[in-house]
Amino acid sequence: MQKYDDELAGWWTKIERIPQHDVVGLVPLNRAVKFADRLEAGVRNGKWRFVRKISVVGFFKQSGVKDFMTVKKERGELSQNDLDQRLRESRAIPLDRLIIEYKDRKFVDHPPPLPYLLQIMWDHLFTRYAADTSNANPDESATLHVSVKKVTEDLQSYFGFESAGPRSPEIPRAVWVRKALDALVDFKIATSTGGEEYAIGYRRTWRDTLKKFGKLCFQLEQKKHNASPAQMKLLPPGEGLG
Repeated sequence: MQKYDDELAGWWTKIERIPQHDVVGLVPLNRAVKFADRLEAGVRNGKWRFVRKISVVGFFKQSGVKDFMTVKKERGELSQNDLDQRLRESRAIPLDRLIIEYKDRKFVDHPPPLPYLLQIMWDHLFTRYAADTSNANPDESATLHVSVKKVTEDLQSYFGFESAGPRSPEIPRAVWVRKALDALVDFKIATSTGGEEYAIGYRRTWRDTLKKFGKLCFQLEQKKHNASPAQMKLLPPGEGLG
């Protein structure tokens, strides 16, 4: 949040800036109070210092005849008084309106945790690739031939942001995707076939892939931390996702 408490350049105005802006932390409602407490403690202790107005807004999905995303301000203040009061009492926004406006975005302009990126790739993108192969049974294994370029472009198209010009960065970035594909190689789930191309042993699973990739990433980091340079070449294979 402190990163955005700055004179942000690159806006579509003559001076490439806007007169003023607030800084808002948008977090799941069940974590909003703890998040706000930690933020306020950091400000009191001098860990963070904000010039602009800051606030914490919680959100949660409300299902019924129609689905809504309800937002409610938990702490802080907004410059627009009417918006500040509306969020104080909570507002329900139709989910279909949000999807039309923003699509199914799963990334922002900060590198995501590696297990999260791998989970999105495995559960949402590679499933599509597998359906396009000759293997009609989704429960059987399939070898997917992918490239950093292809995976990056598809993630941007379906779940991120494609570049619309010099002031519009591509999200997720190719360097993030390359790191994720290299991790699959480390886990012995994929092999590098040269350049930026990979062959992935894919199998759809009903297990919690986020938890699984979190465990694999943790184990790999532990092995790298404990191994000597000579031992790094002899690391045992990963557990896979069978």
